[in-house]
Amino acid sequence: MTWWQTGLQRLEPYVQSLDAWRTLLPVKTTPLQGSLLVMGAFLAISLLIMLVGRILIGWGRNRLPESDQVGSRRPLVLGPLTDAFAWVLPVSQAKQASLRKDLVAAGYFHRKAIEEYLGFRNAAAMAWLVFTGCTVVLLVDPRENVTPQILMGAGIVFGCLLAIPRIVLSSQSESRRNRIRFALPDSLDMINMMVTGGLPLRSAIQRVQKELRRAHPDMSCELAIIDHQAETGSMDQALRQFAARVNVPDVTVLATMVRHAEQLGGSISNAFRDFADSIRRTRRQLAEERGNKSSVKLMFPTILCLTPPVYILLLGPAAIEIKNFITKENRAGGVLSQSLAPGSRAAVREAPRTGAAINSSDTP
Repeated sequence: MTWWQTGLQRLEPYVQSLDAWRTLLPVKTTPLQGSLLVMGAFLAISLLIMLVGRILIGWGRNRLPESDQVGSRRPLVLGPLTDAFAWVLPVSQAKQASLRKDLVAAGYFHRKAIEEYLGFRNAAAMAWLVFTGCTVVLLVDPRENVTPQILMGAGIVFGCLLAIPRIVLSSQSESRRNRIRFALPDSLDMINMMVTGGLPLRSAIQRVQKELRRAHPDMSCELAIIDHQAETGSMDQALRQFAARVNVPDVTVLATMVRHAEQLGGSISNAFRDFADSIRRTRRQLAEERGNKSSVKLMFPTILCLTPPVYILLLGPAAIEIKNFITKENRAGGVLSQSLAPGSRAAVREAPRTGAAINSSDTP
């Protein structure tokens, strides 16, 4: 016997133990079908992780438009098949507009961002449907009908592949809006200091955009877009597009304030300073409001989580003592005993009464 045959014999028990998972299936499967199921599970988990991870990591997010990088073109996710997979499933115009707005708010400024999103999502869903069809065909058994169970599980996974990316994208766009709202007062203060020092507004925005590149990358990217749009158009138009792109009330008020200051000939630096102070004041009020609400919200976990242990600690020993007392006194001769055992206290107390009853019955 050669060395490799000896090694296979030693590995055989481990292979059999690993192959025991097939006993959990509703039907008996061959090794080929088991391998297919393992491959399908790996494919489904990989597609789901890739789809969610790609959105969470945000590859391609906060990248400036392609005009900022002359001659550089980022390849699409699926290459030339991106457009083909993007429109496999019909999407209405309203949903396209909402999806495009969320992609821009999340920081995906590529001109084919919506095609990339829909193409990758639809490709993952179609791959799962193809695998489900192959699984149903290969696992069909006339004696045992498990096709509805397989289709139900496949439908759940298919729904997750379509719904989870949209949920993650909405959460991502909302978190980016919050980061921009948080970085807005600091950026306005820096712009105000540079404008007060004599720099033009566009030059101040360019300088602040470079300074905020590490601390607030989302705000830095938006300032760079404002600078490019102000170069081709006007600052008023750039700020209005910034407000429509981010959809934050503070940014909308800022765009209106700058437009009024330019029309009326007022000082933009004073408008920036006052607006930054008002944002901080509003943020402080919101923090105080949340702090006041938190004290009320903490009552529910306190009552539900801390009160039962306190009652257990206080009443537990007494309950145990009562239980021991009842168990002890229910025995023969105990206070709570129902039987009158000979020699017990209850029997001694009942003895005179019994004797008296007998004497009274004997007397004429």
